[in-house]
Amino acid sequence: MPFVRGSLSFGQYLQALRLEKKISLEKISDETRIGLSLLQLIEKEDHDSLPDEVFVKGFLRSYAKVVGADGDEAVRRYESRRKVLQKLDATDLESGANPTQWWLKMILIWGLFATLIFISVFGLAFLEHYLSDRAKHESGSVGAMVPVGNPQSPAESTDQGVSKAPDSDKHKLYVVVHEDTWMKIIIDNGSSKRYELKAGDDLKLEANSNFNLLIGNAAGVKITLNDKAIAVSGKSGEFVNLDLP
Repeated sequence: MPFVRGSLSFGQYLQALRLEKKISLEKISDETRIGLSLLQLIEKEDHDSLPDEVFVKGFLRSYAKVVGADGDEAVRRYESRRKVLQKLDATDLESGANPTQWWLKMILIWGLFATLIFISVFGLAFLEHYLSDRAKHESGSVGAMVPVGNPQSPAESTDQGVSKAPDSDKHKLYVVVHEDTWMKIIIDNGSSKRYELKAGDDLKLEANSNFNLLIGNAAGVKITLNDKAIAVSGKSGEFVNLDLP
């Protein structure tokens, strides 16, 4: 295999072996239960559209097994490629600011600083004036005024005058299972958790920002997010990845 060299990245590495052995993507999809769209993203090395890293590594090992490639080698190439892209992104961020942008930022910072000083000085003068007037008023009054009637207690005033905040702003995920399946779920970019689900099971989860779902049987579940139905495309037994909301 003279054209499969270490210089090739993970997508090209797997694609080269696949083409050499004349294996179609459809065959790989049937054997691995990975959707065609995900396989195409792997070969294109579209990092922005690929799912979370923990899922991609599993896909690469499954793909490699079908074409007779080294799964560990495919994962190593994938990790190396990600590190290079991350370094490039960091370099772009560091070198992206031009002198004009730098001066604009400095002007904004100094303007904000001057505004804060002005507000502090003005506020201090106002407070001194207010305290002075209040002291004169209290020294000249005969006695304290007694309130008439039955004023509300602080708790009652708070309850009536201020509307209560909603109980929660979290995203609520509800999964109903009608065919046996497994799911790997990442909540708020944390660690993944695997669920083995049987027909008739249901799953209720909450997240502050997002869910990432890898479903082992695309046709086996119905999903709602915040009481809205979520379309799950895919055949029975086929993997599908969802990033919600």
